[in-house]
Amino acid sequence: MATRTAARYISRRLSTGGKVLSEEEKAAENVYIKKMEQEKLAKLARKGPQPDEKAAATGSGGSVTDAKPSGPDSTASKVSTDKYRNYGVVAGLVTAVGGLGWYLSSSSKKAEVVQD
Repeated sequence: MATRTAARYISRRLSTGGKVLSEEEKAAENVYIKKMEQEKLAKLARKGPQPDEKAAATGSGGSVTDAKPSGPDSTASKVSTDKYRNYGVVAGLVTAVGGLGWYLSSSSKKAEVVQD
């Protein structure tokens, strides 16, 4: 509940550019936000439970061989397959290393100024 309120407050602030809304505008925006939340919930309900949730919903009557490993040695890969996200990570690392190199190389060129 608090998360939803915080999300509304933040989205309202970002969407209005910091402008103070009138009461009617706030009410209209609240109605719109609630409608969008209901549509998201309805969409999730149409999709149905996820495969992990189906296994949990069937109960604990399964055998030991039906259990999935949940430790760090499970077979699920946690490597991102999103090509553009991977490019973004590489670009960020290159930028950070370049900035650090530039900073370190520029500090050695400064000569000390002696003031009398």
